[in-house]
Amino acid sequence: MRPDPFIGAPSIKSEAIFLADSHYNPLGRIEVLPFLEAIGRGEVKTPQLFLMGDICDALIGRFRYCRERNKPIIDAIDLIAKSGIEVWYFEGNHDFFLEGVFDKAVKIVKKSDQPKRFTFENKRVWLLHGDYRVELRYAIYAAFIRTRLGLVLSHIFSLNFWDNRLLKSMENRLLKKRLRYNIVDFQNARIKKIGDLIASSNVVMEGHFHQNCRYKVEESFFEGRRSLYCNLASFACEKSYLRIQSEEKGAFLREERWER
Repeated sequence: MRPDPFIGAPSIKSEAIFLADSHYNPLGRIEVLPFLEAIGRGEVKTPQLFLMGDICDALIGRFRYCRERNKPIIDAIDLIAKSGIEVWYFEGNHDFFLEGVFDKAVKIVKKSDQPKRFTFENKRVWLLHGDYRVELRYAIYAAFIRTRLGLVLSHIFSLNFWDNRLLKSMENRLLKKRLRYNIVDFQNARIKKIGDLIASSNVVMEGHFHQNCRYKVEESFFEGRRSLYCNLASFACEKSYLRIQSEEKGAFLREERWER
């Protein structure tokens, strides 16, 4: 008999918060900053915070310009971690090379380590940002820009060494990008792509696609229950996040909206 791969996996705590795709941009999309500051002050209570990627529009940790432009977010997350709240940060396709960017208390989950196993009470849970098993062209691009060679070439050919030209242009372009959209037949298409994850767990939770949906997968039963697939809302669009709690308290995953 194979050993259970979820044995020894880190635990998700009751009342943990899951937040994805806030796309913080200092030029104008800053809604997530007061929310994180409210957590740091204890106004929004949680024992554990999962940042599920694309928290910033452009946080490439090896570029000083990116670190400086996103310093308010970095400081807010560091404050949360130092307050005793456990913080997990899953790298996305807009925020990567994060080693050394945050306080050492912030647990970084690199793209190469996703999906990552967790447990919640008696449930097995897969967590990931979501840019996983996507179309081949995008997968090649995403892998290349995360390599040292890709970073060096982008630095040279984008003129980042000359007044950070590409990064400034990227900030402006990303601020105008449409973040709210509907993917036709998303449920069936995505479940087919990650069917093995769904079949081996009770819950699969990811961001990236901005679809804000949850499905009980009829075809996949794990330990006598239907598996749950969850695509997190984009905080930039919905100003919402998910909170997890014991089923005996009510809804297992509860969507909450942030209002200042």
